Amino acid sequence: MVGSDIVSHSLYVTVLFTVVSVAIEFIVGLFIANALAKQMREKLSKVGKGLNRVLRSIFILPFAVPAVVAAVAWKMLLQPEFGPVNALLGVDMAWTTQQPLLSIIVADAWKMMPFILFILFAAIMSIPAERFEAIKIDGASGWQEFRYVTFPAILSVIAVVIAFRAVDAFTKIFDIVYMMTGGGPGMQTQVFPLLIWKTAFSHFHFGEAAVLAVAAIAISLIFGLVLILRGRTK
Repeated sequence: MVGSDIVSHSLYVTVLFTVVSVAIEFIVGLFIANALAKQMREKLSKVGKGLNRVLRSIFILPFAVPAVVAAVAWKMLLQPEFGPVNALLGVDMAWTTQQPLLSIIVADAWKMMPFILFILFAAIMSIPAERFEAIKIDGASGWQEFRYVTFPAILSVIAVVIAFRAVDAFTKIFDIVYMMTGGGPGMQTQVFPLLIWKTAFSHFHFGEAAVLAVAAIAISLIFGLVLILRGRTK
């Protein structure tokens, strides 16, 4: 396993996928969570409160959709001939073959972003309102409010949710890849869980697959220990 180019390439693809996907989910999720929380803190009209509830309901939908359904939907959206993505961007690109890794990253980030969004939203809403009132009295801008009040208060939650999503993305990214690209073209999107599956059920090398599975457990254990230790320090 250690000397295999296939395994090392699969680990590289999986790590790259995990880092980029979780980064997109975190940045977009944090931005939307902060915007929603800010709207909740302000005195809104009945129409504004209703719109806020509608937006929150819409944002949770991708997380509620099964991974296989999300993969099929995104494969149709990225279809080169009649897909709406090409029409909107004005390009002619076969995304799942020309940009396969980007395609699965976007699909996964779209599905899992609400998970981060609503955890961060709950964390922001738990910050005492007096802190925001005090910094507003001092004449702080929206960015200063976020930098000096919101971000430091939820930093421990951010560390936990990123660690959790990193473990989840590394070990469970199978459905979307299998349905959208099948690990191809070539091995460009052959993530580690898919490699384990192919080793066991396509090549019937169950011993090798078992070793790879143990390695995946070991990597997850490292992330888990980091998560636990981080939690104990807070």
